[in-house]
Amino acid sequence: MRRSRLALAGSIVLILAGCGSSGTPPPALTPSAAAPTAQAQLSPSTSPSTAPASPTPSSLASGWQHVPDQPAFGQTQLALVVWTGQRFIAAGSLDDGSAAIFDSNDGQAWHLGPNFGTDVQIHGLAATPAGVVAVGAKGSDGQSWVSTDGLSWTAGAPVPAVHPGAGGLVRMNMATSTGTGWLAVGEEDVACQLDCNSSAAVRAAAWISGDGRTWTRQPDSVALGHAAMIGVVRGGPGYVAVGIAPDQPASVAGPEHAVVWTSTDGHAWSRVPDAATFHAPKGTDQTFGDMMSGIAADGTQLVAVGLVESQDAGSALAWRSVDGRTWTRATGDRFPYGQLFGVAAVPDGFLATGPSGPDSCLGGIWSSADGGSWSCVAVDPTFAGFAAYAAAASPQVEVVVGLDTSTGSTSVWTRATP
Repeated sequence: MRRSRLALAGSIVLILAGCGSSGTPPPALTPSAAAPTAQAQLSPSTSPSTAPASPTPSSLASGWQHVPDQPAFGQTQLALVVWTGQRFIAAGSLDDGSAAIFDSNDGQAWHLGPNFGTDVQIHGLAATPAGVVAVGAKGSDGQSWVSTDGLSWTAGAPVPAVHPGAGGLVRMNMATSTGTGWLAVGEEDVACQLDCNSSAAVRAAAWISGDGRTWTRQPDSVALGHAAMIGVVRGGPGYVAVGIAPDQPASVAGPEHAVVWTSTDGHAWSRVPDAATFHAPKGTDQTFGDMMSGIAADGTQLVAVGLVESQDAGSALAWRSVDGRTWTRATGDRFPYGQLFGVAAVPDGFLATGPSGPDSCLGGIWSSADGGSWSCVAVDPTFAGFAAYAAAASPQVEVVVGLDTSTGSTSVWTRATP
């Protein structure tokens, strides 16, 4: 099953080549684990204040600007980005496969920060003005990293809560702030080499932490069985998570479908009843099904995005809900043959991103004021070869990070916040 932006990256090649016809704050969470002992910190290699000025970016009629290549982009691939209230923090990988953090004050000049090593993956970033947490995996274990400023980082403690059962794998896929700490979601899978579809997902998983370093895993339940949580946000009845589950019993290979869970407190989770809106729509490839890959909230509504998993008649997908329990599918300009990996709340609505190519939204950036109707805002030919992965916004600028498929290196686009 393709669960994270990094894992989803393998599906962009055919699409970019033109194949196919082609509210009220929830209650704070109180972790039960004790505070961890101090651990060694990872420090950034370059201070933002000493970085050279970035060249003048090129502009398009749509307002987007292509950030010029710079040393931090060389042989790197950015897949995640958040705004902390002070700076943009991005995560990705270097050419040797190691995971790394990047930062920028303005979205134009970027600096390569700490290298987390080649045995780890960063699947999710979450930020508040008080700090940033990154979650992912280290070997077969779940792993987190925490920072107060996005520059110096401390690795999470290897507590039993992030270890899998015998022969398994644990992945922490995304996190969100609880107001007093952090909530992370992910999955525990069986190890697999060839057949890694949703039948490998033993159960979805959720963890709570007061500091982002020591985690307590929430009890397993029927609602978490044979599924994977990919995204989570604070909203609805408290918290809402999205992901994927098989249509058939876990022992039977077959299509998958999008899944939504809700929780009032982050401890106990309920699965929203299955419905037609959570399945691949008619006219798209029904072989593999569909998934929800990201979720965002703006205080009044929730927006989820995803894709029909396909190498032919796929589609970008989006949904909207006001309570997290009842969902309607959104409409989208140029959704057919596209895909969406992530969505972010921005000052004028939402931005959604996903590598999509010339048969869909060329630059893979969609905008919506309300989450119900989406417009492709990256149609200029200059976007050719850009694989968009994630978006974030400050009060001044929107930032989209991704990949230039012609060079295999990072590409970043910005525009002034409307």
